[in-house]
Amino acid sequence: MRILLIITLFIFSSFNAVSKVIIVSPSENAQEQIQEAMILAEPGDEIQLTTGVYQIEDGLSLDIDNVIITGNGHENTVLDFSNQMTGAQGLMITSNGITLKDFAIINTKGDAIKAKGSDGISFLNIRTEWTEGPKASNGAYGLYPVESKNVLIDGCIAIGASDAGIYVGQSENIIVKNSVAEYNVAGIEIENSYFADVKD
Repeated sequence: MRILLIITLFIFSSFNAVSKVIIVSPSENAQEQIQEAMILAEPGDEIQLTTGVYQIEDGLSLDIDNVIITGNGHENTVLDFSNQMTGAQGLMITSNGITLKDFAIINTKGDAIKAKGSDGISFLNIRTEWTEGPKASNGAYGLYPVESKNVLIDGCIAIGASDAGIYVGQSENIIVKNSVAEYNVAGIEIENSYFADVKD
């Protein structure tokens, strides 16, 4: 029993030892630094975005499993896509075990955050917003997980989408709670999905 416990602790410690924290602060090269961090991240890594406004001109994407992207709160850490030139989304997630926490994405040309085919995707205290109010030219969806499993949306805010602020489609095992949707065409929409709980 003692040998098993020691081996278990060693494995746990070893896993934590290889995980790293990547800190990216606002700068002229922040977009490239964020995307590079998402490309080079390894499972277990955390990408930390500091306080400030990040000017992003191209869509970002993450396809590495078990990565955390976190900020210092959705009022303090803002990814601003007002001058976005390329990309159908602000942030595209196609990997598993992802946690997005405590930041905002504003004024994307298309959907703010889309997750496709993700197993275990958590949106925690995330804000998506089009800051000039409701317009047909705003992106269609704020938080947009599709074809996914084990979806958690908790404490999020979605404002100004030209379709649904929070949309979960073709997915299963979904919890949406403690969240607010304002000035979207539809607020919260769960479609063609199984085992969805929307509350508070």
